Amino acid sequence: MALIKNVNTKVLPVITVMLAGLVTLSPFAIDSYLAAMPVMSEFFGVSISIVELTITAYFLGFAIGNFIGGPLSDSFGRKPVALTGVTLYALASIIIPYCSNVEEIIALRVLQAFGGGFATVTANVFIRDWFSGKQVAKLLTIVSMMMMLAPLFAPVIGKFLIDWKGWQGVFYFLFVFAVLLFVAFLILIPESRDKKMITRKLSVEQLFGKYKVFFSHKPSVLTLFAVSFSMSGMYIFLTAASFIYIKYFEISVAQFPIVFGANVVLNILLSLLNTQLLKKYKPMYILRVGLLLQLFAGILLLITVMMGNPSFVMVFIGIVIFIGSLGLIFGNGSAVILNHNPNVAGSANATIGIMRFILSFIIGSLIALFHTDDLIPIGVGMFLCTAIGNLLYVIVMKQYKKQELKA
Repeated sequence: MALIKNVNTKVLPVITVMLAGLVTLSPFAIDSYLAAMPVMSEFFGVSISIVELTITAYFLGFAIGNFIGGPLSDSFGRKPVALTGVTLYALASIIIPYCSNVEEIIALRVLQAFGGGFATVTANVFIRDWFSGKQVAKLLTIVSMMMMLAPLFAPVIGKFLIDWKGWQGVFYFLFVFAVLLFVAFLILIPESRDKKMITRKLSVEQLFGKYKVFFSHKPSVLTLFAVSFSMSGMYIFLTAASFIYIKYFEISVAQFPIVFGANVVLNILLSLLNTQLLKKYKPMYILRVGLLLQLFAGILLLITVMMGNPSFVMVFIGIVIFIGSLGLIFGNGSAVILNHNPNVAGSANATIGIMRFILSFIIGSLIALFHTDDLIPIGVGMFLCTAIGNLLYVIVMKQYKKQELKA
């Protein structure tokens, strides 16, 4: 195990669970909430496309939180930034149930997401501070796999909470979850940033300077966009999931958690496979396989939705493979980027989150704007995301091969 700092291996499982807790803030904020969207549409007397904006607003807030939180964690340390983010997330969560209109919820969802992004951006760099090489990819995959467990349970929890307390119950749960995470993190997680690197100073010039260093490495930037586009396809699905299953295919609210949860089973299995593949192969090559698998799913979805009466089974299979492929994409893509940018790991990791959620915000907004009674905009959007991601990574691989030949 490529250990950089003196971390007690006995507490490593606890640390991994806590970091997974950070990255599940957003999956819970999105996935436990999906089944509530039709209920909220009726409650506030607005169309479901308007309620969908509370999802895309979350993407925007998360990106802003990442943008500021990443560099701050480089200068002030990872732990204080994480705790501040969880606090903002908790405050927004407890206020939202008392909103009287959707516009207020959209604004508070931005704040909630800002806190989530502020906290989540530190999770991967805690790992990068402590480890190096393939071990980074392995631990990022484990954390990512645990993050993907959230969509498995979140809809079930959401359905229970909606039956118990209405749509407001979802946000009461998010508040309690954030408070418990804050307390556990405060007690159990040590600071990972080297004290010599904590300057407690960050000017606007320094903030943008850290990003300038990252963007000067062209292969990292192209990898960033390749991974971000592939992830954006998933967020198109998340934005439209309740429409796809509940409205279009008329799956009951009670069945929704089961169908939705099945979408992440393959992701978890491929994440487990990835930890074994990393023993033999470099992350950059496994990432290529994951992107190609997702492209296959994107083509399948595109063909299916273009049919006059798309089959539920074919749409379901296409989505399962599309989401599942991320088990080979996200952890490896993040590891490739972080391993090439160790001195600005916080900013590099923030950039991953920023681009992922900015693209998701833009694409999700377009999907909501061009919302129709069929699945064509969703299928086309998901296909374009994976096609662009694959094209960019072909260029990346050529650049990495040139670097290897020069070396």
